[in-house]
Amino acid sequence: MFVEYLISISFIAGFILFWELLKPRPFRTLVETSRDDIAYIRETGRGNIFRTAGRIVSAPFVGLAYVIAVPFVFAYAIFLAAMGGLLTAVGKEAAFGWRPAESYLAGRKKEKDQGEKKTDEME
Repeated sequence: MFVEYLISISFIAGFILFWELLKPRPFRTLVETSRDDIAYIRETGRGNIFRTAGRIVSAPFVGLAYVIAVPFVFAYAIFLAAMGGLLTAVGKEAAFGWRPAESYLAGRKKEKDQGEKKTDEME
């Protein structure tokens, strides 16, 4: 993995060098930009530069953590989707066709049962 990284950086650097050599005044923009960068460093101080350099150095490690975490996040998402489907299916089976009208929250079931017993006794 490290070798591929070095090869890609080498090809990018080679392309930039080739591109600069084709210009009428090679590396003029590079020199001007470098002068502007040095002037900016002198104005702002070196503390900001070290912070930026630290972020640049930490970028491969953050990328590596991301690459390591992606499969686990994907597996977690698949697990949640499967569990959601499973719980939905179990929930439909566990309902047994219950309807709110059949809840007998007011105690009518007892009256109905007593009414059925009376009709059974009468026969």
